[in-house]
Amino acid sequence: MKRPRRTLGCSVAAVVVLATGVGLFYNGYGPMALMDRGAGLLSPSEAKAHLDETLRAAMAAISPPLAYSGGSYIVDRRQEHADGEPNLRSDVREVALVRTKVVPAKVPVLLDRMTQFWGGDCRRSDTTTGSQTTQYSQLHCPGRGSTLFTVSVTTVTADSAVTVDLSADAFGVYYRSEQDYGAPPIGEREAGRSPAPDVDDPYWSH
Repeated sequence: MKRPRRTLGCSVAAVVVLATGVGLFYNGYGPMALMDRGAGLLSPSEAKAHLDETLRAAMAAISPPLAYSGGSYIVDRRQEHADGEPNLRSDVREVALVRTKVVPAKVPVLLDRMTQFWGGDCRRSDTTTGSQTTQYSQLHCPGRGSTLFTVSVTTVTADSAVTVDLSADAFGVYYRSEQDYGAPPIGEREAGRSPAPDVDDPYWSH
């Protein structure tokens, strides 16, 4: 016995409506994700502009200038909502790796110059690991817009090796993948590669 066309049509329509609803739910149009959209999040282009400006300003303020081996954007998407919807919020970091050799004696100079440049409203933290053989120092300062600027220094006391990177963080950004941010102003760092400092500078390296 043939099923009435009307009943079949209603079933197909119901499936289409259900599939559409599921698609919207998992693509940021569910009730909780819609709240994200109205939460005043930074657009990716706004976040990129603030991050780039922060790092450009910091790099320009360091004299003699340091050499860099490239940069990258890192997007940290917030955890999904309680009802399983994907979160539209993210935090974005831009990192610039310093290629200049910096001796331990010049680290306090670098941190002091950054403190002076950003107006003194900075916070420093120091930790050591491996029976006091490795020291991590970070200086956090308010950057451009709503960004947070950070200088991170890792010192291995056994061989006096120091690695330095500059970074800027933007919080509460509408989610887009790293690829949507394009290349940093100083060029992209080669994926998966963090080269050791190899540029000798008359001031910073001695």
